[in-house]
Amino acid sequence: ISLRGGRGKKAHRKRILRILLVTIIITAICFYVLSFCRFLLHSSSLTNTESHNGVPPPPKESYQHQPPLRVTTGQQPAAVIAHAVSLIKCTKGSSVEGFLDAAAVLRHSIHKNSIHYKPPASNSTTKSSTAASPTSRYSYKMYGIVHTSCEDHARVLEQLGYEILVRDHPVKKEDIRGEWLRNHIESENCCGSAEFIKLYAYHLTDHPVVVHWDMDVAILKPLDDMYDIMIHPPEHPLNVAARKKIERQHPGEPWPETVDAFLTRDITSAHPWESKTGVQGGFLVARPDTAVFDAYINFIKEGNYKGGRGDGTGWAGLGYGGFQGAMAYQGVVAYYYDQLRPNTAVELNVCRWNQVAADVIFRGPQRMDEHNLQCREHPRTTLADGKTPDYASNTQCEDCRNTPIASVRTAHYTACKKPWECQIAHPRVPRDKRQSHRLQNLVNVTYCMDLIREWFELRKEFELALEVASEGQTRSSERTGGYEDQYFLGSCRKAGKYIPIEPL
Repeated sequence: ISLRGGRGKKAHRKRILRILLVTIIITAICFYVLSFCRFLLHSSSLTNTESHNGVPPPPKESYQHQPPLRVTTGQQPAAVIAHAVSLIKCTKGSSVEGFLDAAAVLRHSIHKNSIHYKPPASNSTTKSSTAASPTSRYSYKMYGIVHTSCEDHARVLEQLGYEILVRDHPVKKEDIRGEWLRNHIESENCCGSAEFIKLYAYHLTDHPVVVHWDMDVAILKPLDDMYDIMIHPPEHPLNVAARKKIERQHPGEPWPETVDAFLTRDITSAHPWESKTGVQGGFLVARPDTAVFDAYINFIKEGNYKGGRGDGTGWAGLGYGGFQGAMAYQGVVAYYYDQLRPNTAVELNVCRWNQVAADVIFRGPQRMDEHNLQCREHPRTTLADGKTPDYASNTQCEDCRNTPIASVRTAHYTACKKPWECQIAHPRVPRDKRQSHRLQNLVNVTYCMDLIREWFELRKEFELALEVASEGQTRSSERTGGYEDQYFLGSCRKAGKYIPIEPL
């Protein structure tokens, strides 16, 4: 009897141990299941564009630069505008490092001037002269047109929210039938025939408007006026109102009935006696159309281009030759809208749109006796004979070196130097000493540095927003650079020593 009772107690204890063990296992399983669910929910929130009160956090890759989207609720965008950049050459390491932050700041400036942006609280530390920009009615989508030689860098743009389009030259040197152009195209400034990949922006036909930018650009005000004109018919109230507000280079000239493009000219590089001027290649607003793309490719392949500069040179011998980019993008866009599609493009005021803040007054060294201190832009008026340009009165042009920044729509950091180069915008010393006087007057150094500060304000705002969006996973830079902090806001250690945006 006593043996049977002992065995019963043992069996009872075993049952209790089994129950406890099963309970522990079930509890552990539940814990891990709940933990896994929480992980999935957290991961989902990191990829949901409406998470964090409308702010998508950065992607989970090593370089997390995804700008936040603070979506204004209750509003539908009037349209989604395509914004494209082209990555053409990737040989200089410093340029690649700078382009990464430039792409982030560019996208943030576009976002800031879109329907998705909600202005920060009034206690914001941002001191930008454009901090109170009105909200746009338009949404946006970013595109990166990447040359095949730069494909290894495409992932970086993709992390920043750019849709990547890897493309090769649409026109190869051997495709060009004209001998002179075929033999010289690859010597064109920057990129030769590879620059024609910019024309793929015309393929973005899912959008009513595409804007192609250089990377060294910042948008300081909404661009709705241009979009309203291109999207709505001429009699539409929004189109009518916008035409009254757009600052054109020649406001007295009649408007085209239908506007297919907005552009600016490279007046800083022009000569008063030259009737043709290239476009400034850092900015083009166009109506996407594959037929337009095909028209470009056809006349480029034809290669009807004559060497030299001035009358009788360039595309079709009509004067589109010799200036910077004449054989490539800056020349073909000017020739297309001036000659093949006249009265469809609007030339914008260069001091407010695509503002490079450079001197537009001619200061030599050529033909000083005839043209010194005239406007670089060719006269729009003639003498009594109706043919001879009125050079003498061609002196009333706005000085872009002093245009109030509050009036600037978009800034292009060329003459004023790239912000990430951490350089004061002093003029360079030319090899040709005859150019010294012109270059000494090229920019207003103080104005340039104020414009550069605008870029660093945008960078600072981007970093702070990114920190909020990532719930502290990404920290803002400490901004302890110490070099000319009144302009570079702590992001430069010394001249040429830039502190990049912090990756995770």
